[in-house]
Amino acid sequence: MSLKLFVSDLHIGDGSASDDFAYDHEFSKLLEDVDEADEKAELIIIGDGFEILESEAVRQLGLTNFSTLCDSLDGDVIEMIFDKHRTFFDALSKFAKHHKIIYVVGNHDYYILVNDKLRRALLEKLASPNLEIVPHFYDEEFGIFAQHGNQYDVANSFAYMREGYLIPPIGDYITRYTMKYFEPVLRSMNLPEDVIRDYDNVRPLSYAMDWLKYITYIYKLPVDLMKEWRRSFFMAFRSEEARSWSRVRFPHSYWLSDFFTQRAGWFEFGRKIAKFIDDIFRFKETNYLKMRAEKILNAETNPEWKLTLENVAGYSKKPPDIDYSHLKMVFFGHNHMPDFYIIPTSSGSKYYANTGTWRPLVERSVGKYGQITFHKKIEMNYILVRKDNNEFVIETRLISRTRIS
Repeated sequence: MSLKLFVSDLHIGDGSASDDFAYDHEFSKLLEDVDEADEKAELIIIGDGFEILESEAVRQLGLTNFSTLCDSLDGDVIEMIFDKHRTFFDALSKFAKHHKIIYVVGNHDYYILVNDKLRRALLEKLASPNLEIVPHFYDEEFGIFAQHGNQYDVANSFAYMREGYLIPPIGDYITRYTMKYFEPVLRSMNLPEDVIRDYDNVRPLSYAMDWLKYITYIYKLPVDLMKEWRRSFFMAFRSEEARSWSRVRFPHSYWLSDFFTQRAGWFEFGRKIAKFIDDIFRFKETNYLKMRAEKILNAETNPEWKLTLENVAGYSKKPPDIDYSHLKMVFFGHNHMPDFYIIPTSSGSKYYANTGTWRPLVERSVGKYGQITFHKKIEMNYILVRKDNNEFVIETRLISRTRIS
């Protein structure tokens, strides 16, 4: 038997406000079980294994430009994560002695791919030659292609200008902007710590404004948090970073850059930005990763759907070399929503799965009379693929946990 374990979106952090990973022992037990099942099993982390973007180190660097940010980080970030999650690192190091670990980089840990100091620090902590850090994963024998998935999210992917210059994801800048300007407002409200942490875990993201309205009402807050959150988005989109991004991403839509450079017309600017944000949220509510997986799995008969340099922009200088005639499975992470689908193709059934997350999820519920409430659950999701003789078995394990008082 040959076994592969796929996980993503652990978001293991440095113990600061954005570190919600509290499942070191559960993950250790999972690795022990996999080791016992197959002494040659592989672990593939398909993005956002470590939370670098929302770390204290990035918070301190503030709104510096993206390339400076990438260069400025050092091994101290990994050291802080290590100090807070020694049980996790002990388990990973033990597993890495006898098993291959492939670490695919996502958008919250992108810096590991381009920063030698971060990469060396991580390799030193595991002290194993069995760790490989890559932009994507492809196994021809199993017929599996895996990528984090942010590459198909307009706000969290890189884009090429005509001269070949890369425009970084606007999502990275907006996250840092809200860390600097909105989160201090949220923390000033003296809310319970677990409520403050919930802000970053609302899924789908379009419900974040409902959540802010909800806690403003429940805790009788003196500030309209929804208004403050929208304001931070508006101000972020007035930056040079947002202007450059919008010109590349939307070359035929000039209203963004027009309004960025005008002092007048603030109301109209706000209205259009609000619509733009809503459009991004609606996009995120669609299963765009499943739709992309369907195209990749059907690329054998539709060559225009093969992966191009655009699909790996910022991560690799050439598209993945895939034998599409033998491709059977595509796995993504990124949206924190576990999925499993059978995809019909002209050459038979193929498969798409999403690894979900190991972060808490805050979900909206609507009562009988239209009242909105929110509940939180813990998720620890993963995919197992086994090859036994000439047969493959895909198993998605969707583990949810909640506390009832």
